Amino acid sequence: MRLGRDIRGAALLLTATLAVSGGMAALVTRLGTTDLENYETAFVSLDRGTAMPTIQVLGHPVYTLAIGLGVRLPLHGSLGASPAALVAPYVSEPFSYWLLMTLAMAAAVLVVRHALAPMCGRVVAWLAAVVLFWSVPIVNYTITDDWPETAVTYCAVVACAFAPHALLAVWSSRRSWRGRIVAGLSVAGLVCGLIGASHPGYWPVLAGTLACTAVLAVMRDEYPMRARVSAIAVLAVAAIVAVALQVPDITREIGVAGGALASMSRVTEGPTGSLLRANLFPFGDDNARGPFTFLLMTLASLVIGVQTRDVRQRRLIVGAAAASLACGIGAVTLVPGSVAFAPSSTWALRDPAIAFAVLSAACAAGALQAAGGRRAGVAAGLAVLLLGAMQGPLFAAHILERPEAERRFDRERSPSGRTPAAARASTRGLAGDQVARKGRLALWPDVRVGMRTMRRASTDLADAGYMLVTAATKQRTMVGLVEPNGRLFGQTTDLSAEVLCDARVVEFLQLRYLLTPPGAGCDIWRPQMPHMVVDDRLDVQVATVVDNRVRALPRARLSAATASGPALSAGSSLWSELSPVPGTSVTVGPRDVVVEQEHPSGVTDTVLVLPVAYDSAWVASTGEVHEAGGLVAIVGAAQPHVVLTFVPDTPAVLRAIAMTLGQMLTCLGLLGLLLTRPSAAGD
Repeated sequence: MRLGRDIRGAALLLTATLAVSGGMAALVTRLGTTDLENYETAFVSLDRGTAMPTIQVLGHPVYTLAIGLGVRLPLHGSLGASPAALVAPYVSEPFSYWLLMTLAMAAAVLVVRHALAPMCGRVVAWLAAVVLFWSVPIVNYTITDDWPETAVTYCAVVACAFAPHALLAVWSSRRSWRGRIVAGLSVAGLVCGLIGASHPGYWPVLAGTLACTAVLAVMRDEYPMRARVSAIAVLAVAAIVAVALQVPDITREIGVAGGALASMSRVTEGPTGSLLRANLFPFGDDNARGPFTFLLMTLASLVIGVQTRDVRQRRLIVGAAAASLACGIGAVTLVPGSVAFAPSSTWALRDPAIAFAVLSAACAAGALQAAGGRRAGVAAGLAVLLLGAMQGPLFAAHILERPEAERRFDRERSPSGRTPAAARASTRGLAGDQVARKGRLALWPDVRVGMRTMRRASTDLADAGYMLVTAATKQRTMVGLVEPNGRLFGQTTDLSAEVLCDARVVEFLQLRYLLTPPGAGCDIWRPQMPHMVVDDRLDVQVATVVDNRVRALPRARLSAATASGPALSAGSSLWSELSPVPGTSVTVGPRDVVVEQEHPSGVTDTVLVLPVAYDSAWVASTGEVHEAGGLVAIVGAAQPHVVLTFVPDTPAVLRAIAMTLGQMLTCLGLLGLLLTRPSAAGD
């Protein structure tokens, strides 16, 4: 009988969780994007089996020669830690996106349910879940903006805010000790998995959320101090594991900048409105990135908490409300990037403010129900809290009517994400039978940004099999290769018009095609076909200069070439040093670079410079790998056949391990909590 009840309870919890998280994910997928290709800052995190070749570790992409001049992957975020990445290569993109959001929201919903049900009852717990996820942040990150990694981060923020209370609840329940251990490890696993999949730029926000909620957990003296400390310690370990495995990759990234780091800046965003006006909906501001924090509901919870007779309930209600107010004030007062570990977007502090506001309101509702007293007073208090809670979903729905929410990805060129990448590129005007996928393709200055603005991602071209030189490499700094690149985590390989019109550079980089606005270009480029137009506005031009010979410079000049500055910047002195080597050829393949030499003994005193961005993980089959102006240089390549391969180093391997660990812990955590029915109030 007990087993039957457990099975029915698990089935009911699974159904309800999927109804809430899956239904909301379906809604935002339908209203927002349906094409993950257009998330050009995150698309490689979900390896979808397209024509873009990658080097992989544990099934995760870590490097590709198909973007830029070779970059590490993923370009942005850590969505590969989501279990959705396991099935993404085999299913349609809308389903991948739906699954990504469903799993993230389901993980957070389960944590919220286990935290609130024992204190407030199951009805209040479900209402809290709905309010948290039909909310301004979710609509902001999935519909008005295209930030799937930040939407997952919001789910991580919610889970972090409720996790210690969920741990305390499951550890003090009447389950068997095995059940309590499984439930506790499941909560920790979900937190670890969500943090692992979240945006690294928001880790300071997650750390602050965990710190605030840890204080609230310590104040809950209805639990033994040992249990409270253990809950905080378990979550701290989970967070550290999720972050520690990715830190070497980030520190390597910062180290690549070298001496230029001091002059580089981060992309930062400060306050985007007034705290009071943002919370006066429908009469105040309606900015999707505004500091809407359920301020009115929080103040109502604070009043109820102060009047609550139960000291323990009072501490939690007032403490959570205070945390919400502190985060809300921080969202409108803190200066972004003021210190090294400050959040890049301080307005994102509204996310933990919302989580703590809902925690406070749910506990206040539970306190009202438990206190009894006059029914009219209880009903009035609950009505005020409910009205305050409904402000969030109504505000979120209102945002959909704003002009920025009307911007949609081009449905004709990316119909529901089900069209293969090659067919999508052909629909955009770049047909594979007319523009061969051999040789590299570059974009004229500002063309890539224009594609992004029009929601027609340049990365569609890489997914279709073209080797795309012009790209936003994001977390892979190219400051040593291309200037200007003044933002540390916002790097690009956009080439200037002067560089694109230099025959020496075009030959060296093996550029074959160039997309330009009408009238742009220069003598070394000619139209591929007069009638060929990409995105209804771009001409396709083909290079008139082709030379696949290896370029070299005297060995004695290597140090000077390295110190001469970025090779692909206007005015670089490297090109006056390089000269083609007779009887040689260089082929940039999908995963390696091959050099052929008829007379290798003749290059013993020269340095071969290859059209690939330097990376410490490059290994040559013969000779030593060095850097020359941000490019790969091989010293001592005295063999007829030289192969340059990317051998994943420790940071790349650790990041891949982090992604796999995140997938495993999320799956096991979801399974564990779905099989563990939350305790009801009074249990």
